[in-house]
Amino acid sequence: MRTTIKATLAFCLLLGLSSEARAQTCDTIRNTEPAVQKSFWCTQPWVDFFWDAYDFDKGDWDGGFGWEAPCDLKRPLARTFQAIQLLSYASPNQPTKTNDFKGNILRWGGNYAMREIDELDGRCGDGTARARTTWGVFVDNRTELYMPFFFNENVVERAGTLIHEARHADWCGHNGNDGSNACPAKSDSCDEKYMDGCSGVGSPSGRGAVGYQVLWLWWYAAEADAAHSSSTMKDFARDEANRILNTMFDVDPCFNITSNGGKIITC
Repeated sequence: MRTTIKATLAFCLLLGLSSEARAQTCDTIRNTEPAVQKSFWCTQPWVDFFWDAYDFDKGDWDGGFGWEAPCDLKRPLARTFQAIQLLSYASPNQPTKTNDFKGNILRWGGNYAMREIDELDGRCGDGTARARTTWGVFVDNRTELYMPFFFNENVVERAGTLIHEARHADWCGHNGNDGSNACPAKSDSCDEKYMDGCSGVGSPSGRGAVGYQVLWLWWYAAEADAAHSSSTMKDFARDEANRILNTMFDVDPCFNITSNGGKIITC
């Protein structure tokens, strides 16, 4: 049964069992950003809405992860909220409803992540993965976020990781790094092609988790609004998209992107 305790301002595919590690066993507080950032995601109505939308639970985010301090960007919860805000509001033409999926992925990416991710859990992890999503009929559907997600990624990369995991939550597993045509990264998180990246029972067709991640970063570079972007943040999107394009597909997509969303043919 879900515990419906909300945070208050007053105070890529994995099937298996989740870790029960909590803040007592990992370092959750880092001096990477100011302790408090004044932003509307620090308001109680915003926290309440997204706490329910992503099915956060107190037991997954207390003990140092940030339940008692959801605006403190030294803690995992606030850094997750910050990524959700960017994923939800970076488009200059924001959706009007949570079921509004018109336009490009920058516009509807936040709605897609809310719809597909069953729950968001904070975990320590072993330091090797940013996040993992479990899905299926007889398992606890969930997305777990780990220390590299919270503290090794900037906010643009974190938003891209959320859209990646949302595609997994839509029952889309990776189909790359197979046979003799393995991706340069030699990773289980690779997709076959930019436009073909899903596998598994009940899987949708088309772009996979890696393709969705690239597409969101590309549109972010091309048209993110001034309130949610800067030249540095668009450089972050370019660099992450190009890293993925160059290493995470079995078949080379043969293009990179520029900081303003332009396209460069590479082969």
